[in-house]
Amino acid sequence: MLKKKEIHKKDEELEIEDYINIIPALSDNIQFNRLSATEFILCNTYNKHYLKINKEVYNILCLIDGKRNFTEISQQYTSLYQINIPDRFICDLLINKLASYGVLKNLDERIKPYIKPSYLKLSFIIFPKNFLSKIVHYFFPLFRKNVAFFIITTIILFTVVTVLINLDLYENFDTRTSFLSFFILQFLSVTFHEIGHASAARYFGAEHGGIGGGFYLFKPVYYADVTDIWKLKKNQRITVNLAGIYFELIFCFMMLSISLILSMYSLMVTSLFVMISAFFNLNPFMRSDGYWVLSDLTNKPNLSAHSRRKVIRLIKNTFLRKKNSYKLSDICMAIYGFVQILFLTLFIYYTLIKNPASIIYFPINVYDFVKKIMMGDLLSLYDFRKLIIPLVFYYLLFNFARSILKNINKKYRI
Repeated sequence: MLKKKEIHKKDEELEIEDYINIIPALSDNIQFNRLSATEFILCNTYNKHYLKINKEVYNILCLIDGKRNFTEISQQYTSLYQINIPDRFICDLLINKLASYGVLKNLDERIKPYIKPSYLKLSFIIFPKNFLSKIVHYFFPLFRKNVAFFIITTIILFTVVTVLINLDLYENFDTRTSFLSFFILQFLSVTFHEIGHASAARYFGAEHGGIGGGFYLFKPVYYADVTDIWKLKKNQRITVNLAGIYFELIFCFMMLSISLILSMYSLMVTSLFVMISAFFNLNPFMRSDGYWVLSDLTNKPNLSAHSRRKVIRLIKNTFLRKKNSYKLSDICMAIYGFVQILFLTLFIYYTLIKNPASIIYFPINVYDFVKKIMMGDLLSLYDFRKLIIPLVFYYLLFNFARSILKNINKKYRI
């Protein structure tokens, strides 16, 4: 294997030799967004690539003006920052590391295609970008601070008064007859939710994609592609993240108003249930709005991976008895990562130790589930639970095995 690695390295050196004498120029599609004093986001809206880089890489990229070659860039960097970085290192960084993100002009063949997030499966577009572009500007007034404050205050007061006046309505609420209306209202609500994300992104100057559907951990989900908000300021990104819930509250407020005017009490209760369910999007441990709010608050694009690394580092330093000073942000990240790992551990314990039958008899349960559907029998929550828990377990197991294989391929890649 050592010989094969040497061959690969030799090919790479020959490739650098082919580019070392060119004069690099930054692509017109590149923008930089400062996350902190030492971290930046490299944004390529056109090719939909967003990459976190450190200050040193940012400083190198700022020296690329289409006039200096790699040797001159190296000399200029040494002069400005008193750090010697070889021209071959800069060439390798740009050609073999960053060119795939569309950083340089005239290297379009090196740009890697946009890949949808790995956690989103079987995704498809329902409302295309062109359609959304025609309607989102109508919602811009909703993002003015005074307007938003008035709307949120009105909704809270109106909802509280409505609940207090109609506390006894739930006693006559028939869940069976309202089951279909709940899902219809839920569908309309989440559609408005995603329009909120897209509208807020466009309001602050970021591009939006279409609204689509897919599966996350075998759960059907709606999503709006607003990846371009990485080029926005922190408070703007957080506003975009919360705009979905904001729009859902407006939608439920309208449904509550209609229910009062028409005395449709079933619609009133259903609207309240939908309003409550909207706040579940604030859960920071799933990839929903709460997760991205926390990601933006901490300036950590890869929040889950970053927090797990903090936990591993903390445990390692504790066992090795290393004395390190930890910032409050590091401690918070470690706590977040620990809670994630704890939930995962409890889930695996429950599945393997407390309820192994759900895994062993999974094929039989799938057969029984399909049979009930075909026979027209009623399905209970227990029937769904018998499928969802093992599905999540097998999904996690599959991803774990895939990550191991990927690491093995990287280690022994020719």
